[in-house]
Order: sequence, then structure tokens, then C-alpha cells
Amino acid sequence: MIDLETISGRQPTTAPRVWITHDRTKAMSSAEWSRIACLLTYETNAGVIYVEWNYGRDMCTLAIDTAWQALQDEGRIPKGKLKPGIDAVSAKQGKLLRAEPIAQQMVEDRVRLRGAFVDLENEWATWQPTDTDSPGRIDASCVLVYGLIPEVNQGAIVHAPLPTSPQPGQIGRAVPTSGAAAAYGRRIGK
Repeated sequence: MIDLETISGRQPTTAPRVWITHDRTKAMSSAEWSRIACLLTYETNAGVIYVEWNYGRDMCTLAIDTAWQALQDEGRIPKGKLKPGIDAVSAKQGKLLRAEPIAQQMVEDRVRLRGAFVDLENEWATWQPTDTDSPGRIDASCVLVYGLIPEVNQGAIVHAPLPTSPQPGQIGRAVPTSGAAAAYGRRIGK
């Protein structure tokens, strides 16, 4: 097969693309979300379930294992069907730091939605860092993309904003790079 992009002189697109095809996100108990995750995994024949490892850790794995076994006992998933792998994704602290790299992937057309996801699109379009609500759909889509495109989550250097009001004795001086101000910049990686 001949690649027309190569013949025309353009570099072929090799960046991976994530297609979001389902959204079953809502506030649920661990027993409920784990069953829904297992049923969705079975329905789509997915080979892995990504979990947010630093907020739930072993509870996520136990809930999924228990739900898979219960669904097989109930006959909703065939007994011979292997449970998909469970892969951990370390989430960055703070919703904004988690969502920014994924929003950039959407801008670069590395993440697409296949179908109409009004609630997911609305959450991505309207959520502000000052909102008191927790954007569950944003979190879920971030964990998925971090799992499928791991380099997006690798070693980003982030800097939270420094205090805006002048501190006593610091007027006219540069902000110190050690002490309390140093806590505002840190390296985040997987």
C-alpha cells in the first residue's frame, strides 16, 4: 500500500488518537461504578480498565475483581471470559493540572468524541478552577487519556501561581527561590 501523505511530501500522522465512545459517568457507590465499568468493558471487549491509582489504590482493584466475579455468577458475563487487566494511572493533584494536558490533546486532535456526549462536552466547556463542584466526567476522561497516551502525563513541570500580594520586606525584591515560595513549583511525573 502506498501512503499518499508520504508521496505528497507531508509527513504521515503517527500520533496516537483516543476515541471516547461511551460515557457512563455519574456519582455512584464503589459497588455500582465497578459493575458498570465491568459491563462496559465486556460490552466493548476492552482489554484494560484504567483506575486513578493515587485516589483509591487497592479499593479500585478489589471493587472491580468483586464486580467481575459477581457478574459472572449472575450470568451477565460468561464464566470463561477473562477479566481485563487493571492499569493504574497516577493523577496530578488539582483538577486544573489534570485537565490542562488533556485539553491540549483535544486541541491537537489527539482526542475525539465518537457520538453525542452533551454532559461531557458541557463539563469540558464550562468548568472553571474556582467551581466548587467536582468534574467527574473530566476526571474520567483524563484518566482514560493518560492511560492510552502515557507520554501526556510524563514529567510535566508545573508552577502554581505565586502569591500576588506583596509580603513584608519583599517590596522591590525578587521572589525568593527557596523557603515557602519554593513549594509553589515542583516536578510532577508518573
